[in-house]
Amino acid sequence: MTDQHITARRFRLSRNLWKWLVPTFVLIVGAALAFGHEVRHERMRDRLLAEFPDEIASEPDLLAFGEKEGASLYAEHCAGCHSPDMRGYAALGAPNLTDAIWLYGEGRVFEIERTLLYGIRSGHSKARNVTDMPAFGQRGRLSDGEIRSLVQFLLKLSGRPYQVEAANEGQRLYTGDANCGDCHGPDARGDTYYGAPSLTIDVWNNGGSSEDLYKSIYFGQHRSMQAWIGTLSLFEIRALAIYVYAKSHEPRAGAAATVAESKR
Repeated sequence: MTDQHITARRFRLSRNLWKWLVPTFVLIVGAALAFGHEVRHERMRDRLLAEFPDEIASEPDLLAFGEKEGASLYAEHCAGCHSPDMRGYAALGAPNLTDAIWLYGEGRVFEIERTLLYGIRSGHSKARNVTDMPAFGQRGRLSDGEIRSLVQFLLKLSGRPYQVEAANEGQRLYTGDANCGDCHGPDARGDTYYGAPSLTIDVWNNGGSSEDLYKSIYFGQHRSMQAWIGTLSLFEIRALAIYVYAKSHEPRAGAAATVAESKR
């Protein structure tokens, strides 16, 4: 075999060797990067669960991580009720999650997480279920006329056009026979312990038209939310809580809070 043949053979062997080495090297590097990413991911998961919920907001990396993880979870489990844009569905009584107005608590991560864990009137022993809205008309506690007077008072409270005489009668009913202040407060600003919304800011989870308000008083409201504990992992629930917290604290949420406060 001539030197020329030997050289050509070595070249072919070398070329074949590189043909296998390059993709193998790429696979090894890819696997190493994937492993490193998974390790970092697991460390962030551990940090997220170890941190006290309300402290996460002061740690930008954890907040960003939780928000990113929670986005897909929200789309899969929550968007069906609260809508993909998180602004709620009045037909379901599902509240807007992007503003600074809360039925329960003040929008802290801990409070959101608690609601996700145990739900609202879910049947879980730790669910938020102290009270709900009675069916004043259906149970015969108020007449049609009395309910319509209460609606006029609600319109007045929320800064909308109203009928003066009917609203005055509605105010009497609010503090008297209907005893609405027991949950919504004597000033009608609500109570986040009960989950009773403020009636003064013109924000309505079940619709704010006169007819919607009439139906809410006549039939009552018994909305519920499932307890996610046992369905989602504790990490997933925390990531969801952080996602909702983050979205409700974006600039537009701050503006909503200012508007709400100005109406109080």
